[in-house]
This record gives sequence, structure tokens and C-alpha cells, in this order.
Amino acid sequence: MKYIFVFLLLFTFSVVKAQNRDIEVKIISNKYQTVRGQLKKVSAEGIAVLDYFGNYLIFRPDEIVRIKVRKRGLSIGEGAAAGALGGLAVGALLLTLASEVEAEDSSGDLLKLTAALTVGGAAAGTVTGAIAQIVNTKLTLKINQDPTKYLADYKKLEPYIIAGTIEHVN
Repeated sequence: MKYIFVFLLLFTFSVVKAQNRDIEVKIISNKYQTVRGQLKKVSAEGIAVLDYFGNYLIFRPDEIVRIKVRKRGLSIGEGAAAGALGGLAVGALLLTLASEVEAEDSSGDLLKLTAALTVGGAAAGTVTGAIAQIVNTKLTLKINQDPTKYLADYKKLEPYIIAGTIEHVN
């Protein structure tokens, strides 16, 4: 039994490790809407991004306002949702564990406690998500549609290129 537990523990850590290798790039452009995806190519003429819808997009330096590179992971919204659900689950567990006699006397107090745990969990999750988002941010380039700034900084993006082939099916 302990071998199964060790195997599951190692498998869980390998899955978490694989998730940390996924790099996301966010391009804020003046011409197009904000695009998130994987960085595929970087050159002096521009950058190429494969977004999460499967579109291969090319951005020229004079179209780019800001480039943000980060590891995919917990965000503020996901942290808040997880914290609120965790607090609600603990509050619901306390409600079900209370005996019927106690529940009749203090049902209002238990509901207040559940609400407080939900709000507290949401606040803790929001803080955790914000910290995770700050830690996961690797690089932010403020280009402001200036090709000279882009030419000075585009080589910093090369370590974050996710190589691979792009197959187009007709």
C-alpha cells in the first residue's frame, strides 16, 4: 500500500513539474485585441505567437505596446474561487457535524461562521493568487510602439520560445 502511495506522490509531483514548464506570452497591441498564447518565433521584424484558439499571429514592432512573459499557473481569480469554495466547504462541514440540538439553538451562529469562512477563504485565495501571479511573471517589455525599443530588447524573448512544428490542415 505504501508503494502505491509513493508512486501516486511521485506522479503528482511530475505532473506539477510539467505544468511549470508551460510559458505564456501576452501581447498588448494598439491594432489588435490582447492575445495570449505560446511564443513561436522572435526576430528583428516582429514576433509570432500561437494563441490558444490555434491562430498563428505575427506582430510587428510598431503594433506592440507591451509584452508579458509568465509561467502559467494560479491566477487571482482562480485563487479567489478556490479559497471561497474551500471556506464554504469547511463551513458546510461544520454545519453537518453539529448535532441537531446544537443546530436548533445556534443555527444563525453557524451560518454566520460559514459566511465568515467563505469570505476569509476568498480573501486568502485572492492574496495567494496575486502572489503566485507576481512570482510567475518572468519578463515584461514595454515597447510602446517604438521599433528602437523593440530592437534593443527582443533578444530577451529568445529563451521563452516554445519550439515545435505547426501543422496546417486543409
